[in-house]
Amino acid sequence: MYKVKVENTKVEVDMQVDNKEWEEEVERVYQTTKNKYNIEGFRRGKAPRKVIEKNYGDGVFFDDALNNLIEKTLTEIMEKNPEYEPVVMPHTELESFKPEEGLKLKVTFEIVPDFKMCPYTNQTIKVPDTKVSEEEVDHEIHHLLLDNSTFEAVERPVQDKDSVIIDFIGFLGDKEFDGGSAQNYALEIGSHTFIDNFEEQLIGHSKGETVDVNVTFPKNYQAEELKGQKALFKVTIKAVRERHLPILDDKFISNATEFETVDEYRKDVFAHIQTMKEQEQKNTFEIELRNYLIENTNIQIPQAMIDRSVQSEIQGMKNYAQQLNMPFEEFILRMYGTDFSKLESKIVESVIYRIKTRYVYRKIIKEQNIDLTDAEIREGTKGISDEHEKEHVLNDLLIDKLRKYLAENNKMEIDASQKLEF
Repeated sequence: MYKVKVENTKVEVDMQVDNKEWEEEVERVYQTTKNKYNIEGFRRGKAPRKVIEKNYGDGVFFDDALNNLIEKTLTEIMEKNPEYEPVVMPHTELESFKPEEGLKLKVTFEIVPDFKMCPYTNQTIKVPDTKVSEEEVDHEIHHLLLDNSTFEAVERPVQDKDSVIIDFIGFLGDKEFDGGSAQNYALEIGSHTFIDNFEEQLIGHSKGETVDVNVTFPKNYQAEELKGQKALFKVTIKAVRERHLPILDDKFISNATEFETVDEYRKDVFAHIQTMKEQEQKNTFEIELRNYLIENTNIQIPQAMIDRSVQSEIQGMKNYAQQLNMPFEEFILRMYGTDFSKLESKIVESVIYRIKTRYVYRKIIKEQNIDLTDAEIREGTKGISDEHEKEHVLNDLLIDKLRKYLAENNKMEIDASQKLEF
């Protein structure tokens, strides 16, 4: 017997278990666990309940029996009211217990309270145009030419886009530092392969010159001893090489690609960019519609749920850093380019966004009775034996149906100010 009281994000369940129900549950626990107990004079699993209780204490079956009754009650409540799903582990308070009378207890937990969805059909979502320009096609073809370009030595000062062969030695103060030297290094000017404005300082200098290049290492540089440090590089230019692009003609295209003519290749590049833009437009529509739903639906997320999710994500990062044998702060700096204090607020924002998305989607699915057919379930889980994997696949299929519903019941509007670049 139980009573449920709901107030905002808090659910309180008052349970009463009479002595008959309690005795039945304790007996059930005894029958299912008696094989665990080794009692002298009895074969394993044959010792009477009273003997086990005498050897291990009167409360030997108490915790299991209590947990079973709580789980049974909460399961029944969830089946009748799925919206009462706990967001954190329920808290149990035993108020009274006597074997001959039964027990009273209170179970409390937090939920995401019910909420009203904002209008989620007949909305207009602005998306970028998918029109492909000739300039974009030319840009992609230029990359093909760059990939097949050659460098030829020239007797003139270094210019942007040249490739230079250099020797260099790095100094902190007047001392060389480890990893700061190389010989016959090929560096493309403007590639930003090196830190700061290292490459730009070589422009205007010629073969045979030794140039003093002054730079400052980034504060998030991977080598601890170099972070934020000012350094001097003695750079000797051994060769200056100019890039030469191949001639764009049918012969080049037939040698460099699967196509025979420039015209065929241009059409393929055009089609490829078009496909990419259409997919990106679809992604933008979905993201912007989701943002609209979240921004315009008032959902109260319990702080305990946010805290638990944030801590879980941070712990995952710590575990990964440990696998890499790397200090946590250094791991955060390398992976995210910032310190943890700045990253934490972004983690919280991301967690809240994901939680709200989950509940918004769940609400629409329920209101619109979106479900998988038996045929969709059979087809989607064909060849999958693991139950957890099945559950994951079916959830993805259900979300796909939701996205299709939203796409069919809302519309796109081209926003000329938004551009998709590839």
